[in-house]
Amino acid sequence: MLHREQARNTRTEHPQFTVPTDTQPVFEVGGIAPSELDYSAVSPRLLREVALQKYVAGQIPQDVYIALAQELPMEAVDSAGTVLDLSGVTDDTEFDFQSYFREQRDLASALGDGENASTFTSVLAFMRS
Repeated sequence: MLHREQARNTRTEHPQFTVPTDTQPVFEVGGIAPSELDYSAVSPRLLREVALQKYVAGQIPQDVYIALAQELPMEAVDSAGTVLDLSGVTDDTEFDFQSYFREQRDLASALGDGENASTFTSVLAFMRS
């Protein structure tokens, strides 16, 4: 009986999500090449679709994909300390992701969070490519 209870209370570690090397993209965002996207006016839905396509193709690392695919918070703070209300941004609302990620990078750098600053720098490099 004790052995059975211990088995229920043990945690197992699950491996992180990995994409097999022989994976083919299931879909492609039609009509717009990612390099032609205007990231200063793109919907969150389209940004996530492009990010997933690039991640599955092995063109961006996991941390960049996660940053691009995350839902926007209801509020954000820019590097000047101004609170930005993002509650009106929906999946289909055009949003200035370039400015948002630039502000988040600058804020992370100012706070000494080198890991997030590096991720946001990689996100901005992806947007420039």
